[in-house]
Amino acid sequence: MDNLVIRECVKEDLECIIFLQEQWAKEGITYGFIPADINYLETKVGKYFFVADLNGKIIGFVYGTVYKAQDMVIFENRQLYIEIDNIYVTSNARNTAIGSFLLEKILDVAKENGIERSLIYSSTKDIEEIIKFYKKHDYKTWYVQMFK
Repeated sequence: MDNLVIRECVKEDLECIIFLQEQWAKEGITYGFIPADINYLETKVGKYFFVADLNGKIIGFVYGTVYKAQDMVIFENRQLYIEIDNIYVTSNARNTAIGSFLLEKILDVAKENGIERSLIYSSTKDIEEIIKFYKKHDYKTWYVQMFK
């Protein structure tokens, strides 16, 4: 992974992001995942959208949105937090710390901008693994929603 670069996403990367989201949907690893369209992704390009670029090929991405807390049990009212909207790494690059690098990058940039708190939801079909991943990054469980 010597040639791995975590960098800010630019508009020219969006076709690749769409391709990766289509791959994600085909994998069937997330309940109800629908790839975002180009118009939506264009609104996300900025300081909270990063790609994992390995030898000039994008193999993962993360993007998030900053919100002001309101009537949340876990954050003070008016406290800024970043919600991780999506994080994805191609199947052949998983378990190589790339997801961690992406998550750490977006959280570091948020922290540089005075945002200490973050929130993430997941509808993965492998909840045990994703919980392990996020606990490794000091996330705590807020609530659980289940179905039968």
